[in-house]
Amino acid sequence: MGRFGNQAEHFLGGLAFSKLINRTLIVPPWRTYKNIPYSEWFQIESLRSYHRVIDAEDFMQNLAPRVWPNESRIGFCWLPADRPKSECQMKEGNPFESFWNELNVSFVDTTTYQLHYDEYSVNQWQKLFPADRYPVLALKGAPASYPMLAEHRQLQKYMTWSEQIMDEVRQHQKKLFNNEPYIGIHLRNDIDWERSCTNVESYKTRSYMASPQCLDQLGASTNSYVTHKICYPSDEEILRLLKNIVLRTRIRNIYVATDKRPMIKEIEEHLAAQRVYVTNLDPWLPVIDVAMLAHADYFIGNCVSSFTSVIKRARDVHDLPTAFWGFSN
Repeated sequence: MGRFGNQAEHFLGGLAFSKLINRTLIVPPWRTYKNIPYSEWFQIESLRSYHRVIDAEDFMQNLAPRVWPNESRIGFCWLPADRPKSECQMKEGNPFESFWNELNVSFVDTTTYQLHYDEYSVNQWQKLFPADRYPVLALKGAPASYPMLAEHRQLQKYMTWSEQIMDEVRQHQKKLFNNEPYIGIHLRNDIDWERSCTNVESYKTRSYMASPQCLDQLGASTNSYVTHKICYPSDEEILRLLKNIVLRTRIRNIYVATDKRPMIKEIEEHLAAQRVYVTNLDPWLPVIDVAMLAHADYFIGNCVSSFTSVIKRARDVHDLPTAFWGFSN
């Protein structure tokens, strides 16, 4: 569900769950306006260092006719025990119908469950849905928490960029910056995000969307909550922190990824004395922005955004520095 950042968190949770219950993961495609095979953006082989996996298209073409024939395709939904099974509609709504149709999957029946996705439920999963009777568990929702569990963040190291993506990143780095260092920034400033942040302080929570990625750094003993400044930083806060990072690193190239307003003019004016060069691509595939920011020499992102969180995890694999608006100095 959701955009790429949300899908990536769900994917890592599903990867961990498949290993937990000792089932091969049928690696799902990414979802944009259509299904994108996992291998177009990341290498399937890297996942095998962690657990058994098979690409969904490979599975459907070569194994499904034998182990999951049309007449055996059952869909699984998490539903409260008091809700009727009829509410388990595997293809109802977006992106479900298109997702399954593009994999040429139809379901002859559905079943529901009330199980969790943790180590304490493994025996229940294996008892209720034994592999000899249910060779494939096709779940409507991801078997994962959101925000993702902290212990799953390190699984990002098994998500290695495809050569196709890396070739494009290298081309942009050469064309935009002549392979010189650059600071990457993520600005989440569309109207839908502004609305999401309006009342965030009234929730008094440390876990709002992807916020644990920065607030966890404070330790469990603190009472720090998500603030409006962290969620929807002002232009002044963005310019303040960016200037601090430019002065600290002496990097003058800046790459902007945004869902609305890149603030190029504002940044150039505020950092005129530093003679910065500011640019953005606005690619039709946001994953290019993710890859460009993941490979920046320094990165500043939005603590609450799952788009930022996938970038930070990718950077953590290589010990690259990350800061957050409204949180870092």
